[in-house]
Amino acid sequence: MRTGNSTFVSHWSIFSLGLALLTFPLFAAEVMDRAEPNWWIKPHRMIQTNLREIDVAMDVEEYVASLKATGANVVLFNLGGIVANYPTELPFHYRNPFMKNDFAGEVVKRLHGEGIRVFARFDFSKVNESIAAAHPEWLTHVADDRPLPLYNGQAATCLNGWYQQEGMLKILGEAIDRYSIDGVFFNMISYPRKDYSGQEVGICQCENCHQRFRSMYGLELPKTEQENTPAAAKYPDFTQRTTREQFERVNAFVKGRNPNLAICTYTEAGVDIVRKESDKALDSWVYEEGFRTRWALLNFPDKQLANAAVSFPHYPHRHATVSPDLTRKRLYGCMINGAWLDFSCVGRFDEQEDRIGLDQVEDVFRFHAANERWLANTTELADVGLVVEGTGRNDEVRGLIEILSQAHVSYELVSLAKSDLTKLPALIVPVIENLSTEVIQKLDAYVQGGGRLLLTGGPVTPELRCLGLSAPGEKRPAQKGTYIRIRPEDQTRLKQPLLAKLDLVLLSGDLWTATMSPGGEALLRFIPPVRFGPPEKCYYTDVSEIPCLYARRSGRGEVAWIPWRVGTEFATFGHGGHAALLLGALDELLLVPRRVRVDCSHLVETNHRADRAGKFEWVSLYNHSGQLDKIIGAPLPIHNVTVRISPTSPVQRVRLLKSGLSLSVKPDTDGWITCVVPVLHSYEVILFEY
Repeated sequence: MRTGNSTFVSHWSIFSLGLALLTFPLFAAEVMDRAEPNWWIKPHRMIQTNLREIDVAMDVEEYVASLKATGANVVLFNLGGIVANYPTELPFHYRNPFMKNDFAGEVVKRLHGEGIRVFARFDFSKVNESIAAAHPEWLTHVADDRPLPLYNGQAATCLNGWYQQEGMLKILGEAIDRYSIDGVFFNMISYPRKDYSGQEVGICQCENCHQRFRSMYGLELPKTEQENTPAAAKYPDFTQRTTREQFERVNAFVKGRNPNLAICTYTEAGVDIVRKESDKALDSWVYEEGFRTRWALLNFPDKQLANAAVSFPHYPHRHATVSPDLTRKRLYGCMINGAWLDFSCVGRFDEQEDRIGLDQVEDVFRFHAANERWLANTTELADVGLVVEGTGRNDEVRGLIEILSQAHVSYELVSLAKSDLTKLPALIVPVIENLSTEVIQKLDAYVQGGGRLLLTGGPVTPELRCLGLSAPGEKRPAQKGTYIRIRPEDQTRLKQPLLAKLDLVLLSGDLWTATMSPGGEALLRFIPPVRFGPPEKCYYTDVSEIPCLYARRSGRGEVAWIPWRVGTEFATFGHGGHAALLLGALDELLLVPRRVRVDCSHLVETNHRADRAGKFEWVSLYNHSGQLDKIIGAPLPIHNVTVRISPTSPVQRVRLLKSGLSLSVKPDTDGWITCVVPVLHSYEVILFEY
């Protein structure tokens, strides 16, 4: 029977570790340059073991050996905060009662001896009840001005109290001066909305919060966020500003001690590595991790992303795990797009009581370790740039990503403000609000210079000259029973096989109208609301002359406009007709040049990337066929995946990084080359060496 005691010799340590050492090459200790600036920009492989206080009695050598066997080169473990896992000399830092020696010192020494960098985890959101009793002014207070109830003997601290404002810096200073750690990670700094049980915390009512809010806004702190008051309207700004200021203070303090210490947590301010978590067992968007990685690296090019694949489904069941194949998908999505690999579990990695997902963690980590030279310094070779402003968390972007991914169209996320548009063959702009004058000028210049532009949604006005609208129209709000007519001439023009079987597709959202000047094309037609009941009356006789797709050649480029949210329709209904219309616009109206074409199931996700030094490129394949409703299981093998590329340089060799197979190549007269992957299991990377 398992006891949870860290002295227990686990099944993993006896069997799995031994098997790993027999079947996989030993990972030699990496040579670390601890003075290397910005070392964290290179993608690393991190395992976070959220150690329990009883784990300090473990065999450290066994713990380190289990982590090394995975191929991890960074370990994140608890150093201080709630519990000090080292002999602290600070009276307000609760020392682990199970500790008999300098546990942290031994762990850091042994990990560094194996070439593994160390991130120290700190949680300053709580203090032990023995300390809290003497300092209620440090704590989060509820509406009646008393501290929040204890949670498992821990009291919640307030960001504006002395402990988080000053005490944490003293703890950090002691730890950084004492141990040669490589980075620091902070958990739950800010204003938590809920406790571990999901109970609402509310707005802290401590005197520190009252004074700081009053000094910033000249108002009294609101009691709740639901108040219809000027103070409540200011509260989100209060939390954002004070949290940002806190992390900037911490950054200055840590970097003042050691500029090569990496800072990681769940914010963008004052950090080197942005931390996110994939922590839901069900209802996970299949492209979530790829989107997170691309979005983070687009918006924070001077930082890295560590998106934790959390082992457990939710807080109440931290000792059970999610599907192993879900964990693999999460890790792969970050790895293949250039971010850190990050796995998080509670307790020792080698003493997990639910071990069914550990094989997948080790598989992806070892693959990255063995192929780091091909994965670590690449850039996207996208045929299409998808513009994402703000968070990008909307159904239009989601649906566009799904269409492009399932059609194997190579894309990257771009920003009109930050990205170099000239390197992109084509650009998709989901229009969510009025385009600014600056954006309109950029898009016009892009098309005039030879770019291919597709707009979706609205509004779009004549100020965008490349589209050639002579007059703006109106927004027709969503109505029940509306459709888009696909005429025979539309089917011929768009040349998508599926359209031969479609004379209409549904339209559930808004439609924007306009008048196009001569020289452009106006395709598809709007069908006004159709009766939908009773069945005897479900027919229509009216098809309007309102176009639902515009296109024009402009300057050296091409532009098209789908004046309704085609991505949202696909995200909502998953109908292939909506996808076919968008793909027809890309391929036939805009004539987007493609550099890669993959012939296989839509359940295979692809990426196309190239070496920054110009020595190779690769196409990755991920098999999503194991997903059934909310269950993600092992994928079915997919045979004979055909991949064609138009390489940027002559290809000398083609091989598969996962299976190790070399592939024969069939050159085409047009400069393209073709290869066939005999069988795709979970994932593969096809390497084309120049």
